[in-house]
Amino acid sequence: MSRLQNWLRIAILDLRGDLKHFGVLLACLALGTMTIAAVGSVGDALQEAVVRDAGRLLGGDIEASRSDRRANPDELAYLKTLGPVAEVDDSNGRAIAGDNTAFLDLAAVDTNYPLVGTVDSPQLKDGAKPGSLLDNRNGVWGAIVNPVVLDRLGIQLGGQFQIGDTVYEARGLLNALPDSAARGFHLGLTAIISVEALAATPDARPPLPGLLTEYRYKILLPNKDTDNAVAYMEGVQKQIADHFGNDPNWETRNPREAAGNLAKFYDLFTQFLLIVGLSALLVGGVGVSNAVSAYVNARQRSIATMRAMGATSNRILFHFLTQLAVMSAIGVGIGVVIGGTATAFFLPILGRILNVDLPPSIHPYPLLTSIGFGMLVAFAFSFLPLARAQEMKPAILFRSVGVAVETGATRKGIWKPRNFVPLIVSAVLIFLLAWATTKDIKLVGWYTFGVILAFLLLRFAGLGLQALLRRVPPAPNTEVRNALKAVYRPGSPAPVVILSLGLGLAMLLLIVLIDNNTRDQLQGQVTRDAPSFVATDLFEDEANQLNDLAKDPKNGIAEVNAVPMFRGKVTQINGKPAEDFKNLGGEASFLLGGDFPVTWTAVMPEGSTIVSGAWWPQDYSGEPEISIRTTTANALGLKVGDTMTFDLYNQEITAKIANIRDFQFQSMAMNFLITFSPHALDGLPGNFMAGIKAAPDHEQGVERLLAHTYPDLNFIPIGDALNQAASILDQLSTAVNVVGALAVINGLLVLAGTMAAGRAQRESDAVVNKVLGATRGDVIRQFVLEYSLLGAFAALIAAVLGVVGAWAISVYALQIPYDIDGVLILLVILITVVLTIATGAATTWSALSTKPAQFLRTEA
Repeated sequence: MSRLQNWLRIAILDLRGDLKHFGVLLACLALGTMTIAAVGSVGDALQEAVVRDAGRLLGGDIEASRSDRRANPDELAYLKTLGPVAEVDDSNGRAIAGDNTAFLDLAAVDTNYPLVGTVDSPQLKDGAKPGSLLDNRNGVWGAIVNPVVLDRLGIQLGGQFQIGDTVYEARGLLNALPDSAARGFHLGLTAIISVEALAATPDARPPLPGLLTEYRYKILLPNKDTDNAVAYMEGVQKQIADHFGNDPNWETRNPREAAGNLAKFYDLFTQFLLIVGLSALLVGGVGVSNAVSAYVNARQRSIATMRAMGATSNRILFHFLTQLAVMSAIGVGIGVVIGGTATAFFLPILGRILNVDLPPSIHPYPLLTSIGFGMLVAFAFSFLPLARAQEMKPAILFRSVGVAVETGATRKGIWKPRNFVPLIVSAVLIFLLAWATTKDIKLVGWYTFGVILAFLLLRFAGLGLQALLRRVPPAPNTEVRNALKAVYRPGSPAPVVILSLGLGLAMLLLIVLIDNNTRDQLQGQVTRDAPSFVATDLFEDEANQLNDLAKDPKNGIAEVNAVPMFRGKVTQINGKPAEDFKNLGGEASFLLGGDFPVTWTAVMPEGSTIVSGAWWPQDYSGEPEISIRTTTANALGLKVGDTMTFDLYNQEITAKIANIRDFQFQSMAMNFLITFSPHALDGLPGNFMAGIKAAPDHEQGVERLLAHTYPDLNFIPIGDALNQAASILDQLSTAVNVVGALAVINGLLVLAGTMAAGRAQRESDAVVNKVLGATRGDVIRQFVLEYSLLGAFAALIAAVLGVVGAWAISVYALQIPYDIDGVLILLVILITVVLTIATGAATTWSALSTKPAQFLRTEA
């Protein structure tokens, strides 16, 4: 034991004066570990919030709901036998005050609401229920409204507005509802009214059939079994289902189910950030490897002395492993402290973005996980350089001081069990830790495959570049010739530079392209393709009038597209009852959930892409055929040639699937999930749906015009809804970009470390060139050419990796169209080349200042 203690003491004492060699190692580990600690802590905080506030998010222990009507007195009486009940009805309406209008998301509540939590409003003192402000006073109903409603309507608190013929008074300002996250996405600015006021407002109605209609009844169970709450609530759900067994329109959910979608979203968000953070750490791992290599090179005399005094190879390995463990612990510790502290500071800010209560907190498990990742990556990337130190012999060292020495550990020796087994073990442990953290073996598996592929591609690309340049005829220009030779000379850092810089850049491009593509699909549709408003239930004369309004430039309407709209429901799929298709979710669930809108057209809408099948001829007049969206067809397992049967106004129509196509809903083309062929819907009492595109900066004027021209119609502000989603995306993508930038910073640190590691070699090259008559300008130009070549080559390979990776994630994970932004890619490549030159110049400036005589005396 005393021998081991002596070895530890000597290893630690030997670090004194050598800490300058570990700057890059500390920075790379600290950045990577900080990222993982912060991301993991955010993920834990989000999941804790979902679990902690599940009851508040739902607004009770059980929610019973239906989408066709309110509960009748007998049904409501039964629900009240289970516990206190609060009713919340969702609808929409257009508020009008003078010439101003605002589209409202109406939450109609009773006097018991909320059962859990409080409504955040300055006018509700001491957690009072909103019903105190919503009663009818002299024929005027009360409302608590989003502050933006006052701005849109041009009124003050206490001002009045109308929804149809019903008068409301804005008696309070609404900051947040306790169950807003579980309500999901709603169109319009939120306003709270009473259920009695909603019943007295016939003009308040959902804008689309089957959408945004919900009569919800929150139930607080007084005798809830707290030790087994989930099982108890599931039992109550079954009891409700049995009681309403003859009425399939009743649905129930508990807090755990209500939080399921939120938890899934948060999981995806944090998993993606965790993968990006792990990538930053792996990029930093290359820097760790370079830093350890540089340190081993700098300590060659010490190693030679220790070997000459009888130290065994295992003694050498233990010595440097101890030093690495100490420095890695310091770097990881710095990252954990910064990551944990930063998370506690930013959690409340993120909570305001996501409308979730996230108080400042420290989460031990993510911090321990980040420590595990940091130490494993440090060991995995530093073991081979340490193994090289283990195999150095005194005779080689004394002849090669200051120059990297190739040994068995870096060539054939890597295949020795003592060298590759520790690497495999550490890699497996990193994989298992990533799996345990994300709980997604598929994600981690594909990520591992991508990382290995990227490492191999970049590594062999660097070696391939060197092999190619060796075969290129010597350039006539001396500086160009020397620059090319510097890339493939023995001991050249080119492969490591390409690997480190390429990894960081590939990760940056991946994030930037995905973020840019996602923004383009959302924000781009708002500014280019999406309608500002969608009008439903238009009669033919009203649709014609809309077209006439668009012809007058003074009205500010840029475009109108009115298409036929019919309402129906699916009754059979390939002869099988629609009720047999269960647990679908998403579009398929909406399609089979009751009435939904359909249309017909002879010409395929713009922006559509046929995936399979073919579009019918414009003069088609045969048996009914339909076009269906790809995601819906995939969810239902449908293909071209399958049949679907519809009930349209009590008329049964069976149609064959003619084609399956991709399209975006946010489009003036007015796409529907189901589109019929011409004449299939002849004779049915349909109406029209219209997309209205306002001219830039004319949205409010067009909204006023539509509201006064068509007081009985709802105009859905699609542009506003997409802008709200885009705003949230902006704020979340900022966090993703910050994490991605850390990977690039690590790449630059790695590059700087790589250059610093080869400083002795470049000093030698500079001295030789000066002795042969080269000026400092000649040497600088040679270095600039060398770094430009390496930066451009690394950027080219990284661009391929980033583009392919972004395409795979966009198409297969996010399921959105993918467009390549060539200008963005070229800009990133150009910046990379400039940074490579700047970093290389900064780390080699001292080498250029070395005087030949001084260097030769020192090395003699």
